[in-house]
Amino acid sequence: MTSTRFVGRTQELAELEAAWSDASAGRPSLAFIAGESGVGKTRLVAELERRVRALGGRVIGGDCVELGEGELPYAPIVAALRPLAGNRDPALSSLPPAARTALARLLPSLGEAGGAGGDDDNAQGRVFEALLALVDRLAEERPLLVTVEDVQWADRSTRGFLAFLARSLCNERALVVATYRPDDLNRRHPLRPLLAELERDARARRVELAPFTRDELADALSDILGAPAAPELVDRLFARSEGNPLYTEELLAASLDGRGPLPPTLRDALMLRIERLPDPAQEVLRVLAVGQRLAHPTLAGAAGLDARELRDALREAVAANIVVTDAGGRYAFRHALLREVVVDDLLPGEHAELHLALARALERRVATEGAGVHLS
Repeated sequence: MTSTRFVGRTQELAELEAAWSDASAGRPSLAFIAGESGVGKTRLVAELERRVRALGGRVIGGDCVELGEGELPYAPIVAALRPLAGNRDPALSSLPPAARTALARLLPSLGEAGGAGGDDDNAQGRVFEALLALVDRLAEERPLLVTVEDVQWADRSTRGFLAFLARSLCNERALVVATYRPDDLNRRHPLRPLLAELERDARARRVELAPFTRDELADALSDILGAPAAPELVDRLFARSEGNPLYTEELLAASLDGRGPLPPTLRDALMLRIERLPDPAQEVLRVLAVGQRLAHPTLAGAAGLDARELRDALREAVAANIVVTDAGGRYAFRHALLREVVVDDLLPGEHAELHLALARALERRVATEGAGVHLS
């Protein structure tokens, strides 16, 4: 249920190819690809990697790993080093012994690790310098693409190395591409100040990956199905997925007519985002799921929270990129499937109670503000 053809993304890919052209000419570049989960960041990076290899470039990289409360230091860097070590790459063997010793702290197969423990600033500095030397050696032979995916899950050491690399690259033929999910970055996320700093760099590009348009979605569906998709199927899937390629594929895999329930894996992933919020915020989301799009007075009247609790709950939901406001100041779910999972999670009695609470809130507004008030 995955399109075999690379669909759309013409402008985004052109931006990344321009960054690669700069890097190949000795002007190191940074590129940050931002997009919600499932929108196609990995697919875009894979297409860039394919084109870079076709042009004779070299590609290394890895993914950051989500471990809940814990951290896996240098996870994407270790993933990038492992193939080099396994293939006994000459760039590694040509490093000075001190650099190899520093890198052995990350990958023991490179030799005997030395220096102080992992929290020692001097030891970390030696690792950073050794990694920079390796990037320089690799880029001497041919231009280098370094990819780091899902940096919203990056540990402190990986974030530190990205900042160090951005400041230290001078004339290396290297392009560093990092992907992240803006919807996972709440106001207190440690990546936010780093991105604010790095994306201001004159050599940096920020590529925002939007969901598919309806025509792009139709192209992808036609490739998956092996024939042009029926317009009503395209409309149905576009309405439910809002153009998100992964969500579309999951919905199609669950039911070829696009009417089936959410697959458990997708439902659980979306519900996990809801369940991370405090209880008052979750209660507000239940009201909003029933009301769909609500003005603040209506939501306040139905939620049963005092003014401060409601304000804090809404801030949490907005900061988590679950709720958005429109031009009229009304609240709504950022994505239709987020609302769908909340509605599906409601108990039968909750449905009735929430509809009643909304009806009473609307009646109070009509009584107070008059019949001509915009209630939704």
